[in-house]
Amino acid sequence: MWDISDILLARTTPFTFNALHCLLRACGLEDDLEDYADFFTLFAPPDEAFSALKEKSPFDLMKDIDKLRLLLNFHIVPLKLSVDDLQDLFMQSHGEPELKLMADQGERPRSVTLETLSGFPLHVTLDADIRVADAHILHADILTANGVVHVIDKLIWPPGLSEACFHGNVPFSKAEET
Repeated sequence: MWDISDILLARTTPFTFNALHCLLRACGLEDDLEDYADFFTLFAPPDEAFSALKEKSPFDLMKDIDKLRLLLNFHIVPLKLSVDDLQDLFMQSHGEPELKLMADQGERPRSVTLETLSGFPLHVTLDADIRVADAHILHADILTANGVVHVIDKLIWPPGLSEACFHGNVPFSKAEET
């Protein structure tokens, strides 16, 4: 079975993860993920999610490695959680014998809170689908040798961190000749 790096570089889904792979390597998280054996879940934004950044590029995010590491650690839960496992957590936390999607019935969405490697809680909600913070899961349960990956449609930001927090967008100009 492939490890996380192989999955991010392979074409096993309709999504590409070149930016995520590059950013994980830039802040040293790629090696850290290998140390978790099969005990982590990565909520992986594809390249399209990074192209949706309004003010920065993925390369601007690399200009502040500490903030980048915090951002990416917010996408990682130190438990291997498939969609079935997430649904079991919903059932356990809400004490119901059978889990049903509640959007059609007008009932309140259910949520569970997961601890991330960043130390901030990540809220996962079950409504018409499973949402991670404000992101939708596009492709679930990509199993790897060292965990499970769920593709999400956007970056999820930990409290106190936003795109605007990253340095960058330094304009390019020619050096003047003297």
